[in-house]
Amino acid sequence: MSKQTPDILSAQAQKHINLTILKLAWPAILEQFLICMASLADTAMVGSIGASATAAVAVNISSIWLINGFITSLSVGFSYLISHAVGSGDEARSRQITAQGLVCSAILGLLLALGVELVCHPLPIWLGAAPEVIPQAQRYMQIIGYGLTAQTLSVVLSAIFRSAGNTRIPLAANLTSNAANIIGNFFLIYPARTLSFGGHTISVFGAGLGVAGAACSTMLSQIFLLVILLVFLTTAKTPVRLNLLRAGYRIEKQVLRQLFHISIPVLLERLTLTSGQVALTAMISGLGTISLAAHYLTNQTEGLLYLPAYGFAYTATALVGQALGAGRKDFADRFAFRICWIGSAVIIAACVPVAMFSRPIISLFSREPGVIALGSQTLFIAAATEIFFSFTVLAGGISLGSCDVRFSLLVSIIGMWGLRIGLVWLAIHPLGLGVAGVWLAIAADCFIRMVLCIWRIKSRKWRK
Repeated sequence: MSKQTPDILSAQAQKHINLTILKLAWPAILEQFLICMASLADTAMVGSIGASATAAVAVNISSIWLINGFITSLSVGFSYLISHAVGSGDEARSRQITAQGLVCSAILGLLLALGVELVCHPLPIWLGAAPEVIPQAQRYMQIIGYGLTAQTLSVVLSAIFRSAGNTRIPLAANLTSNAANIIGNFFLIYPARTLSFGGHTISVFGAGLGVAGAACSTMLSQIFLLVILLVFLTTAKTPVRLNLLRAGYRIEKQVLRQLFHISIPVLLERLTLTSGQVALTAMISGLGTISLAAHYLTNQTEGLLYLPAYGFAYTATALVGQALGAGRKDFADRFAFRICWIGSAVIIAACVPVAMFSRPIISLFSREPGVIALGSQTLFIAAATEIFFSFTVLAGGISLGSCDVRFSLLVSIIGMWGLRIGLVWLAIHPLGLGVAGVWLAIAADCFIRMVLCIWRIKSRKWRK
């Protein structure tokens, strides 16, 4: 059985620990940014064909979030298993777990696809979609379902590569597939048309499938992404490299037990956050269209701000997991504390200009004076307090690397249902602070979560 010390645990890597962290973090941050940009491009392209098309996609968002929760939970489980196997220097074990990851991903993807096929037609009706939206929403969700097996495999494989210490492979793969998705949207959403460039005209093919075209492009890009990742899996020099024809795909009971131990709390945490967001949206909707629009635009912009946090969180999962897998709690401590410091500094640097220029930023997305006025207030609050939420994301990455997932679940339950929902209700009703008060309440919740996470990290009780 081949055993060797992982590169990130070498003396050279420890000597230049900041550089080690940044080398792993920047591809993960850029990957998340590209995924977010591709999503915004999808939204803009679908929105350009009419309000009913946008509504057809929007009505399925909560269902897609739920599906992604299942997929993410499985990927987190394998992130932990792979990081610890790689950290122990056991490449044979790393390859075994990777092969089992492929099997589990395929099974979950097929089950999710079957579930979507069964509910895609009644789902928009249950969610109260307008009659003219229902057929488009049904077709969109059905086509998305066809790509769920490929999506599940891709998400888990990307997590496996990151946990093995290679964040550049998922970046390269997602960059290529996102570009393919946008190009596919261009040809599949719109009908054939003539474009003019500098006095010259060119006829451009277009399938004119509308919302169905957007779904087809997403599905095909997921399949394309999976193919790319499988090529890297079989050719790249990584601890998880596999010969797909000779790999052992038998699922071990021990692996299943560890997966359930990790993935179930993560899934429950995702469900807690999703259900809380639904409740918050319902309360904010009562404030009127302008307030809801301001809240939505702030949410969308804020999503870009915490991308660095997720990039550093992925890095924390890999580094902490590998250190603990190698039995080096001292290295795990060093990685955890240093990631918190570096990640916080990067996040603050990103938030300062957004807080300073909140009004011009909101003006890019809306021309409604009321939305701009409210949105600039809420975006300022969100940017000024973003470090509170982002730190909990960093701490979450550390907890995943150490399997301290129950603490993260407890903090999420306390934060969302014990604090945030109640504070938002107080801000809206007795205090009458409107949507600005909502974001102050969210900031207060995130601050308390940050304090709890700092206590947990300093206590070192997360190390197992």
